[in-house]
Amino acid sequence: MDASFNPASAAEKGFVIAEGRALKGIKRVAVPVFAVEFIIADNVNSQTSGFGAAGRSSSSLYYKLLGVGEPEFQAITDALYTRFLTELKASGVEVVDAIQIASSPTYRKLVAGGSPAPIKSDSTMMLAPSGLGLYGFAKLGGGNSSSGRSIFGALSEVGSGFAAVGAIGDSIQLSTELDASLLEVRMRVNFVQLSDDNKGFLGRFAGSASASGKAFPSVDNVMMSVQSGPARGSVTMKHTLSLDAAAFAEVREKATTAGDVAGGVAVGLLRLAIGSKDSSSSKELEVVADAARYKDVVGAGLGSAASMLVARLKSER
Repeated sequence: MDASFNPASAAEKGFVIAEGRALKGIKRVAVPVFAVEFIIADNVNSQTSGFGAAGRSSSSLYYKLLGVGEPEFQAITDALYTRFLTELKASGVEVVDAIQIASSPTYRKLVAGGSPAPIKSDSTMMLAPSGLGLYGFAKLGGGNSSSGRSIFGALSEVGSGFAAVGAIGDSIQLSTELDASLLEVRMRVNFVQLSDDNKGFLGRFAGSASASGKAFPSVDNVMMSVQSGPARGSVTMKHTLSLDAAAFAEVREKATTAGDVAGGVAVGLLRLAIGSKDSSSSKELEVVADAARYKDVVGAGLGSAASMLVARLKSER
């Protein structure tokens, strides 16, 4: 992390507060949910409308993250959780330990109704610190980050998320049971920025379709929900933290197989036979991470986001 980084200054302008009354007067906190979602595959598709005599054109890009996986993600998540709790204590609040949280009947009920970590799909992997469960928002499912259907994308559409899955009553009960405000933290790590270069009305009538991508790690969709008895608020980061692309050793095109070539020839012959003027292009790319550098870079970026959450909580309470 940059030595000049000031969490308090960055947090002052970088977050949106909803229902801030839930953050006032906090002296004792518990962190029963701490989820980090890692995007491991993403894609974008661009297309034109085929105006007039011109055929339609489409362009697709598919990216996959290699070189890191669940072991690295778990290590990053565990270290981040420990750091977050340490900074909370240093900020002046009492922190309920994980053993006391785990012994709560209401917490066990919530976890039993949730999903065991990690939650995996073809494009994402969501981790929790060792010993903690995932519940509530995890039931909303995962998806592709470029299409806005990620776990956190779904959350943004339903507000706090818990109300949508019926866990709000149990969350209030847990806050009362532990005599503490509950801090439920969610963060997402991406590895590529994708662009549909034909997006918009005029783009659809361009002569050809174009999609582009740039590989670099980033931290986005940072959100902390706060449950203080019946009051619920949230702290949400407004922007994305772009991180050092040196976390990746290379970006390469996926090796073409004989099956890929045969499929492409078959499609081309079919279009020729039916007189179609449509055209399409597709490219699969692999982003290969250097495991050690990735852990350092992404760990530091997530740590910066966590520090800002603690700083904003301190200023609001």
